[in-house]
Amino acid sequence: MNPVPSRDFLEVHPLHQHQPHCKQQCFVFTEIADIELPAEITKFGGGNEKLRCSNGGIPAFNCKKDSCSESSEERPGQSRGRKILLGAGLVLICIAMAGGIPLALQLRSSSLLEARLAFIRRLLTESPLIEGSWKPPSEVVVNKSSITEIRQNHIGAVLWPITVACGAQYLDAVQLALEGIDEAKRITATTDSMHIVESADEMEQTHIRGEVAVLIGISGGHALGTSLAILRSVYLLGARFVSVTSLECTTPWAAAAIRRRDYLIEENVTNSLTDFGKTMLHEMNRLGMLVEISQLSEPAMMSALHSAKAPVLLMNATPLSMCNSTSVASIPDHVLSLLPENGGVILLNLERCGERSLSLREAINTINYVRKVAGVDHIGLGGAPKSYALLLAELARDRVWGNAAIKKLVGGNVMRILREIETLKNRMPLYEEWIPHESIETNSYCRYPES
Repeated sequence: MNPVPSRDFLEVHPLHQHQPHCKQQCFVFTEIADIELPAEITKFGGGNEKLRCSNGGIPAFNCKKDSCSESSEERPGQSRGRKILLGAGLVLICIAMAGGIPLALQLRSSSLLEARLAFIRRLLTESPLIEGSWKPPSEVVVNKSSITEIRQNHIGAVLWPITVACGAQYLDAVQLALEGIDEAKRITATTDSMHIVESADEMEQTHIRGEVAVLIGISGGHALGTSLAILRSVYLLGARFVSVTSLECTTPWAAAAIRRRDYLIEENVTNSLTDFGKTMLHEMNRLGMLVEISQLSEPAMMSALHSAKAPVLLMNATPLSMCNSTSVASIPDHVLSLLPENGGVILLNLERCGERSLSLREAINTINYVRKVAGVDHIGLGGAPKSYALLLAELARDRVWGNAAIKKLVGGNVMRILREIETLKNRMPLYEEWIPHESIETNSYCRYPES
């Protein structure tokens, strides 16, 4: 028994209109809300064809009768089947076209690399790309090629750590740090393209002017001479972040990460943060200085995350599960998972793992891995294979990396923690403590006897 046609079907295809000797050309579309199709998609013939809608909400074009070419022996069931298949096919085509338009607008197609690069370059004019650990040239004067290289890589701001050799600890480390700050100021003074800044607002204003902002800091707490007074002095000179330790350079108040198996550890040396170390962190928070913890031992890193009153920073770093090397700070996953609680940011070095250069795909996998563990609000950049623009253009192929997410990655997260630390400035008690004498009496500090 032939099935009885439904009411909706009868309304759209009245039986008395069916003529077995004529071929019908009908176009049936399913209504798609909130999608505006281009004119060339909606024009299917002459302007005299009017759209009519049935009570079921399925719009259809009036049927045009062509020359009689259909066999009179064709069954009504076969005709209905063909119409249903034709209608379903056209619906699928419309859905595919409607879905393809947003994809093209979001620059996901691999054939649009140049368009994605143009999109990234435009985005980087709006938000400064902040490079996590900049290595300045060895010469005192920054030449034009150095500035050109920075600008070609679309870098809008750099974090410049003043490095002091670990061997200078207990000797002239403080003097070397002061000389390093002076050198940074003299280098930037030789060009109009780089300017030392001391706040997030100054960094933004420098970027708007088309210049490179420089945020200087101290790489290694040994350059502070176990003195809160020295910490306050380098802040007044313009330093806005301090790496609590450098690699394998433990201080009397903070333990550094040790990567070499043959490294000799002195007796009675802390493996974490001492009480005085926590005092140093709190004074950095009070001053408005970022606390950088990437080279701390794991216990000290955990202690810093729990005791710091403001978001911390991890520079020149990578997940330990993806790269275990002495050339970068390898951070365990359980430490990364604590960043949302603290609010901190890890600046990923995506250039190499040890002696091996990373590919673009490996760099993107690392970014996505850290995003999964720590969240999009806690990632930044400290190096990229080939160029930042190419890395970001390839990253933009993934629809989870929209405008807002990319802006956070390139520098928005760093700007956020800079502003958060600035809000704490002078809102905490002033710390005037001295490191306990027993913590330094066995070391070779040359100190004038206290009265």
